[in-house]
Amino acid sequence: MMLTKPNAPKDSLSVILLTFQRPDGLKTALQSLERQDFTGLDHEVIVVDNDPNASAKGFVTKFTSTSELNVKYYNDPNPGVANARNTALKAAKGRYLAFLDDDQEALENWLQNYVKTSQKYGAALVFGPTIAQVNSNSKYQSSYKAYFSRFGEGLETGLIDDFFGCGNSLMDTHLCELPSPPFDPDTNETGGEDDLLYTALIAQGIKIAWSKNAKANEYIPQDRSSPSYIKKRSFAFGQSPTEQCAQSTPRDYFGVAKWMAVGTAQYCLYRPLSILAKLAGHPSYISYLAKAYEGAGKVLWFGRFSPKLYGETALKDD
Repeated sequence: MMLTKPNAPKDSLSVILLTFQRPDGLKTALQSLERQDFTGLDHEVIVVDNDPNASAKGFVTKFTSTSELNVKYYNDPNPGVANARNTALKAAKGRYLAFLDDDQEALENWLQNYVKTSQKYGAALVFGPTIAQVNSNSKYQSSYKAYFSRFGEGLETGLIDDFFGCGNSLMDTHLCELPSPPFDPDTNETGGEDDLLYTALIAQGIKIAWSKNAKANEYIPQDRSSPSYIKKRSFAFGQSPTEQCAQSTPRDYFGVAKWMAVGTAQYCLYRPLSILAKLAGHPSYISYLAKAYEGAGKVLWFGRFSPKLYGETALKDD
């Protein structure tokens, strides 16, 4: 079964903004959307509050009473990143879907750059630079900034081969067919829901583009600027290619074996380097640590090894 939006007006756009107990971040994100140029676009902003207590409802109601943005609030009480994204896509009426998270801030002409790039290159998916703003006093602050940022080194605006994460991106629903549900609920606590969807869209033969001027800031809280979080996040990221091969129909056993072998080599190379860099106090410690745990994730990709970062886990940690 496919979820499509063939009847969405040609120049309509829905900004998808998910939030979970981040009132200050939500405020920054919405205010950044007020500064966007919506000329020629029939727009709406879909805010999905994934807190069972609907903690963002009061703020959004107050915000919409004075804002010219067409903001629509939804509460999905079932915690999970896939659940929230699916609720948003079900509600969205736009042809173009622009994704912004509640820890992000859209910079000047963010939307116009995305739409123009998608139209020029016929791209169903478009990604742009994300610039991490790190709140940390760590000696590794520059390394954390590099880790959490998406600079697209060497990329100019145009077609690319690979995809990035969903936050700070654009989708043209007239150029692809979305599965129903678009995001796999099995990824609610682990993440990776965007990887699975984008892999399915690539199988349809879609085009992907980079828009170097569609920039957004991403604000990184202090508790994420730590080696323990880098390990967990990188491990989960590393699992994706092996999982995708394992979940393909028929199962790609060669791909599973290949990625497990790559992961083994990656861990054996970068884990010793990370230890040496830490002992030397060198900033490369964080990048080596990330690469080592990505490798571990490629090997330990199955079931009980999946780290839980979102959904019910996030709710329990609150």
